[in-house]
Amino acid sequence: MRKRRGGRRNQHREQTFQLDPLGTSPKRAGRTEVKLHDLARRATGRPTKLVLANRLRLETLLSALSAGLIHISAPDTEVAIKRALQQVVKFLGVDRGGLDEHVDASPGLRLSWARPGLREPPPATPDDQFPWVWAKLRQGEVVRFSRLADLPEAAAIDRASFERRGTRSKVLIPLRAGGAILGVLWFASVRDGHAWPDDLVERLRLLSEAFASVLDRRRVELSLAERLRFEKLLSSLAAAFSHLSAADFDPAVQRGLRQVVDFLGVDRGSLIEFTRDGTATRSWAVEEWMNVGEFPWMTARLQCGEVINWSQVEELPDEAAVDRQSYLVNRVKPQVAVPLLVSGIVVGGLIFSTVGAERAKSDELIQQLHLLGEVFANALARKQNELEALRLRQDLTHIGRVSALGELTASLAHELSQPLTAILSNAQAAQRLIDADVVELEKVREILCDIVADDKRAAAVISGLRALIKKGETEFVPLDLNEVVGAVAWLMRSDTIMRNVSMSLELASDLPKACGDRVQLQQVVLNLVLNGLEAMREPHAGPRTLVIRTARDGAALRVTVEDSGPGIAEKDLGHIFEPLYTTKTEGLGMGLAIVRTIVNAHGGAVGAENNPAGGASLRFTLPVNREAER
Repeated sequence: MRKRRGGRRNQHREQTFQLDPLGTSPKRAGRTEVKLHDLARRATGRPTKLVLANRLRLETLLSALSAGLIHISAPDTEVAIKRALQQVVKFLGVDRGGLDEHVDASPGLRLSWARPGLREPPPATPDDQFPWVWAKLRQGEVVRFSRLADLPEAAAIDRASFERRGTRSKVLIPLRAGGAILGVLWFASVRDGHAWPDDLVERLRLLSEAFASVLDRRRVELSLAERLRFEKLLSSLAAAFSHLSAADFDPAVQRGLRQVVDFLGVDRGSLIEFTRDGTATRSWAVEEWMNVGEFPWMTARLQCGEVINWSQVEELPDEAAVDRQSYLVNRVKPQVAVPLLVSGIVVGGLIFSTVGAERAKSDELIQQLHLLGEVFANALARKQNELEALRLRQDLTHIGRVSALGELTASLAHELSQPLTAILSNAQAAQRLIDADVVELEKVREILCDIVADDKRAAAVISGLRALIKKGETEFVPLDLNEVVGAVAWLMRSDTIMRNVSMSLELASDLPKACGDRVQLQQVVLNLVLNGLEAMREPHAGPRTLVIRTARDGAALRVTVEDSGPGIAEKDLGHIFEPLYTTKTEGLGMGLAIVRTIVNAHGGAVGAENNPAGGASLRFTLPVNREAER
């Protein structure tokens, strides 16, 4: 008998562990696992030497695990923690072990390991299922029980929850970092009770500090990575929107909204634009846009510069009844909306929402949206300013056309008086023929044909004037520059005759089409012609000639107006296209400035030079319309 007892003692001594702190599990050299029941049973007469040996093995394991967790990076955290849990569960001889992280009172990382054949327990709601336990943990206390009967009467709800999960014995240790509770480390037994002596709990508490440090580092790393992602997104959007034109605004905003939606992990993203009078004019959306009219409360709050942030529809006030119904119809749960302000004026709103999932409110999210909102707000403001500048430019060019036609009053009166006089003469002649005894029908027919022709001539003059005077949106279409020049030359025909100027056209054949607004380009040619006629106003020797040429200049089309006047002084040559710059005593300096504005808007350029034989040449170029050329 003594020999057999000695054999058992030797057998216990041979149950040593090969510690692999973050490996799959500790390796057994003996037949069965060493369980820490020995620590709990040290008062039952077990040799002190064995107790000390087991304690040494535990401390060695915990020290190795703690050391191995020190330098774990965020991507490796889950694997490392799960391996460590596996080792401790096996060493303690319990059935389950886990780590539950909590971020702002919401579930975070949840890891556990259980012996084969045991199912992982379902997620629990701490405040509903374990109110007493979590109240203790929030106070920084360790919760432990060897049997369910050990729990006090105040933990009746908790006891019932443990019983439903099959938990018979458990220890829960709060994870702390800098005073804040990051979560809980726990170990449990479901097959039988398990003792949790003070010295074991103290050592597990030391291990919990290592787990807490890992969680804390992981949070910091993930936070830094998230901030880096946000800064990249913010920088990308700012760069994309910095030189955004009104023509490219729509697709760029769609791409920007998609980037933000993907970054936030939400379902929908929308941008609303408000006019200066506060009405919602346009909207852009990712996935599906909801009609702004269905959300009057939200729209009114945005127009007042307020942030809207709710997680559940029930949070909305009574005055948002219409919005609440619309949210339910569209299956929208949480939503956050921030106003877009520029110089204190609300220019729009940025709205993001999810469908079918609730999300906790986040101050950091609001801060991020405010920063993103500044980018979208500036883009909206630039677009509105660009459209306003375009409107003012259109008004200016319209005024320029009206002003230019004012200089042609005598010419236009002459141009209209000729067909009207001819119509009157032919009508009187027809009356005389009808009053005669013998009516010559052939002559009457000729007179009527002349009246029709003269009427069409007058109508053409009026139609040309109406086209130049009309005020409308810029319309870019493929057009023939020779036709544009010819129309202006025909309109100026009488004026050049009255000024004693010989005008000729040298139009290139097979000229490819340009792309532009017909009326505005007619105004450009008209202003250049008027400038040339004005240059020959003063008496000077030599012929008074004006030549209009068209030609192809590489990938561009060129129109040149050449006069035989005194030329342009060298000091003025580089400034004549600038606004309010004039060399005439009665000039306003706007005619050629309007020319440059229109040509630049068409993607072209203007220029001027003195001719070797006298006079000056003013020109402009336009790009060839590649699509029409194909």
